[in-house]
Amino acid sequence: MILLTRTTNKTPLKLILTTEAFSSLTNQFMQLLLPWYILSTTGSVLWTGVVGFCALLPNIFSSLFGAPLIDKLGRSKTMLSCEVIQLVLLGMIPVLIVTGHDWPWLIGLIIFLSSFFDAPGQLARTALSPTFSRYADVPLSKTSGIIEAFDGIMSVAGPLLGGAVIAACGLLAAWVLCTVFCLIIVTLCIIVFTNRRPRQLRPAAPYREVWAHLKADRSLWEPILFTVPTFILGQSWELVLLPTYIYEHGFNSVYLGFLGAAFGLGAFAGALCFAGFAKKFAFFTLLTFNYLGYLLSVLVLYFNLPTSAVLATTALCGVPFGAFGAMIISILLLRTPAQYRSKTLGLFATATYTVESVCVLTIAALIHGMGLQRTLLAVSIVFGVLVAMSLLARRKDDFWSVLSSGGKKVFTK
Repeated sequence: MILLTRTTNKTPLKLILTTEAFSSLTNQFMQLLLPWYILSTTGSVLWTGVVGFCALLPNIFSSLFGAPLIDKLGRSKTMLSCEVIQLVLLGMIPVLIVTGHDWPWLIGLIIFLSSFFDAPGQLARTALSPTFSRYADVPLSKTSGIIEAFDGIMSVAGPLLGGAVIAACGLLAAWVLCTVFCLIIVTLCIIVFTNRRPRQLRPAAPYREVWAHLKADRSLWEPILFTVPTFILGQSWELVLLPTYIYEHGFNSVYLGFLGAAFGLGAFAGALCFAGFAKKFAFFTLLTFNYLGYLLSVLVLYFNLPTSAVLATTALCGVPFGAFGAMIISILLLRTPAQYRSKTLGLFATATYTVESVCVLTIAALIHGMGLQRTLLAVSIVFGVLVAMSLLARRKDDFWSVLSSGGKKVFTK
């Protein structure tokens, strides 16, 4: 669906950015709440990994099926439908806690069902951004940077708020607040939906055609290939490694919130830099710093440095993450024709969630089997190798440098 107001062309973009901000706040809030809740109620790292796996696995399939759903129903209708379903499902958790039926397997099932509708809603919002950027006469790279900046600042607000609410009011109050956030998101989606224009139906491109386009354009598939390894530690860092580190070293939920906030603050700064100075960035330079950031964020936990050093390093590591995330989304949207965008984003999201879900469960199993320290060491070795590979892969013709400068060169297979 395409939303268009009569007063100003900037209004659609402002609405979708506000929706994205609240969605990011809710996700970041839950990134802290969910693992801390499972650890607090079961004391099991393995159960924490299983529930984290339940939060990620459905996105693998819903990303693939969500793109055809967007083509059929429209972007704003898909976004609204998915958010309403998630509101209902997540609203059940406080009820289960009050009634004493909050068994971990049942919470995992609800999270599994809720997550199935998360990816299509996110895909629909992302697919709307090029259209709304055009209405507002805002470069797409700037819009992508602003969205990543929202994710970054909500990565600050969400964990801080989550840690404070849990410490002051308890887990039940935190789940109630999460439900309130979902209600706000649904309200914003209703505004988008009710102000949409009638759809202009376009022929839906089959996945076969989208896949052929993706394989033929090296400036699309190769950046994705270099990006996929970052998801080894994407959700695993937030859902398993950090909560386990905090839990085993006797820290509280407030410190966990500060660590998430520190990384989010760095990501916010990086995304803002990209939004303002996109043309000055280079893909392989940013890729190397992004891999290096992941490596350092693990090493400070491995050596159990003082809290001030861990917080400072974590914030620094978030800077390349925020800029790199904005760059990848910009590359995907700028290099993909409109009729292929939803399915291309779906394929990218499927690759993301596949790696993340497998790694969440794998890292939880490794911690359970050989301990936190050995697991941190193994992960640091993996990212040390990736840093070396990114340095060796540098080339004169940089994907982003050519694209952002308005160059016509196409990297083909």
